[in-house]
Amino acid sequence: MELRPWTLPNLLTFARLVAIPFLINAVLEGQHGQAFAIFFAMAVSDFVDGYLARHFGMASPLGALLDPAADKLLLVSTFIVFALKSTPSNIHIPLWLVLLTVARDVLIVVVALVMALGLGIKSFPPTLLGKANTFAEISTVVAILMNNIDRMPAWVAEACFVATFLLTIASGVHYIFRASSAIAGAAPGGPPSLGEPPAPPPAST
Repeated sequence: MELRPWTLPNLLTFARLVAIPFLINAVLEGQHGQAFAIFFAMAVSDFVDGYLARHFGMASPLGALLDPAADKLLLVSTFIVFALKSTPSNIHIPLWLVLLTVARDVLIVVVALVMALGLGIKSFPPTLLGKANTFAEISTVVAILMNNIDRMPAWVAEACFVATFLLTIASGVHYIFRASSAIAGAAPGGPPSLGEPPAPPPAST
């Protein structure tokens, strides 16, 4: 399989990865305007690389792995930093919410590795709940960044905390259910996986 690393979308993803330490440093230094500008630039690059990959034939196997990994690294990093009481921020993410979101991500990675390495199940596309959870986490970071520059009230971030909590639980449970169905369907002699029609009976002789 050709990874095709040197596509424009992949270069934009690499740039986002490089920008993460600068974003974290800006947050820790209390440079709220700079932090928001970096985050906004990263969000724009994420949209552009996705658009180029989908509409201009620039998708690649490496990009399919690297892009969500970059997004997740960004979210985990910012969640941890904004949970630290020493971080100069008007709003801090509750530690229990950070632990919950990280635990869900670790669970998904472990289950995906078991499915890929043990059963050869490599195609497991994200669900609407999973995408909604990611959107809630991004919205949480945006709400805090904008509150720090006096452009958004605190209650928006607090509402995002609730939404992230509910969607983390719902998407995690749904993921476990889907993974269990896929594993059962892949097992020899197991039942068909979710959405798969049952096999027809053998022809009589």
